[in-house]
Amino acid sequence: MKKFKQIVAATLLAAAAAAACAQGADVKAKLKALKPADFPTRPIELSVGFAAGGGMDVVARMVAQKFTEYTGENLVINNRTGAGGLLFHRWMVTQAPADGYAIGVGNNIIIGDSLLRADNKWSYRDSEALAFINYEPVLWFTSSTGRFKNQPLGEIIKAAKKDQGGVKVGTVAATLLEMLAEQVEHKASVSLNKIPFNGGKPSIAALMGDHIDISFGFLGEVQGLGDKVRPIAVASLKPIAAVPGVPTFNSVLNTDDVNWVMWRYVIAPKGIPADRRTWLVAAFNEVMKDPQLNAELEKLGGIQDPAMDTPAKVTAELERLARAERSFYVQTGRLK
Repeated sequence: MKKFKQIVAATLLAAAAAAACAQGADVKAKLKALKPADFPTRPIELSVGFAAGGGMDVVARMVAQKFTEYTGENLVINNRTGAGGLLFHRWMVTQAPADGYAIGVGNNIIIGDSLLRADNKWSYRDSEALAFINYEPVLWFTSSTGRFKNQPLGEIIKAAKKDQGGVKVGTVAATLLEMLAEQVEHKASVSLNKIPFNGGKPSIAALMGDHIDISFGFLGEVQGLGDKVRPIAVASLKPIAAVPGVPTFNSVLNTDDVNWVMWRYVIAPKGIPADRRTWLVAAFNEVMKDPQLNAELEKLGGIQDPAMDTPAKVTAELERLARAERSFYVQTGRLK
């Protein structure tokens, strides 16, 4: 009986593998049929606004690898860093050529960039969405050698009350990462020493050197660090499976409105030729259906949303996020 069950299990596994292979072949054939005759004839550039090794970069490289598997075309990562993502977003909406060769991994920081730092010269609406990737709640980390190495967030807040302005927290200026720190200040009635960085990777590096007490970040940015860093809180409405036992900021602060996520999507300048845009949209949507890719992204704390399967739906969600973010800026006096 046991041998029979093993044979059945092996048969089912082989059948599933064969079905997946056939499905993959069908997808590749579909994308090949959609592919314009004159595009691409050289590698496509997928730009990222943050440093290599950071959470955005890690996700971009995973997506790029799958894109090549599905299409046979090269997707080259270009880290256009500077000003906490501002330089990348500004380049994408004002300078990137609209030929399909210049696309990027956009994120909702573009909302804050265009509302607070664009000087009314450009807007997040000057670009267009091609496909949704995922979203990931912001985490706070402490180091295993720092002053708060074994302390939960609640105890750190108590220490901050006694040492106003003395607890150093990594942020990215004028972005949701700074807003999170400000929200903690407001909710807990404390003053934090907010230290600006140009992304999660340099902030984590400063934490590792004990130059700051707390760093923001994402799981992809701390891969390989083991117990050298420890997540202490997640900025989501509920706990996430990727960091079991880590509380939400809401549960620690006794509130329900601390919800800061990095929302990722494939972004492009407006005006790409219609046939090229159609192929890129189809290719990225197929890539984001890949079960292996999704499983790997989920291990890094990424959350998928299968409902985000068209550029129109992605754009609508971006607008919803923009309304919520604008409201927060008005409440905090940044906008009238």
